[in-house]
Amino acid sequence: METKEIEKLRAELEKTKIRERDLKLKADELTDFIENASLPLHWVDGEGTIIWANKAELDSLGYIREEYVGKHINEFHEDRSVIDDILTKLVGKQTLLNYPAKLKAKDGSIKHVLINSNVLWDGDNFVHTRCFTRDITEIKKEEEKREALLKKLEEKNAQLKASFEDVETKVKFRTLELERKIGELLEENAKLKQSKIESNCYIRI
Repeated sequence: METKEIEKLRAELEKTKIRERDLKLKADELTDFIENASLPLHWVDGEGTIIWANKAELDSLGYIREEYVGKHINEFHEDRSVIDDILTKLVGKQTLLNYPAKLKAKDGSIKHVLINSNVLWDGDNFVHTRCFTRDITEIKKEEEKREALLKKLEEKNAQLKASFEDVETKVKFRTLELERKIGELLEENAKLKQSKIESNCYIRI
């Protein structure tokens, strides 16, 4: 009887070991997935301190882990009012979708990003944010180039319009001048004809 109980316990122990091994494998796979994901990810605690960031997040801004993790998130935002609003919304249990922000990279450049984020809660306890960041700097640069080009085109169009209006005014003025001169010539010609007629009449008399 004791032998059967021991065998049963051994079988249960082996099953438990297999389950633990499977769970560890899944946990390792999940950790590898988020650590090496191509999308920048980070967690921030209720005080606004960055408690974790993956490789893509660090690489996108150019920091090593020690320069980023453990720092307050507002140190890396260009606009203080923006990060204050983000944290306020998250504390208020709102989910952020495509929230525009500007982040400071280590080389001094500014990264335009869209942020998706919400909070992991334990009851009413703020555990940490789950923040996904998408870099749209190149898209923003192209938009700015397009806007600058459109502005130049609008300015050029305004200049051309003003030039055409100026030409049109000059043409109208010259046309009026020409019409006036033609009128004077016609009037003078009529006077000459009348003078000739009167002169002929006088000679006949």
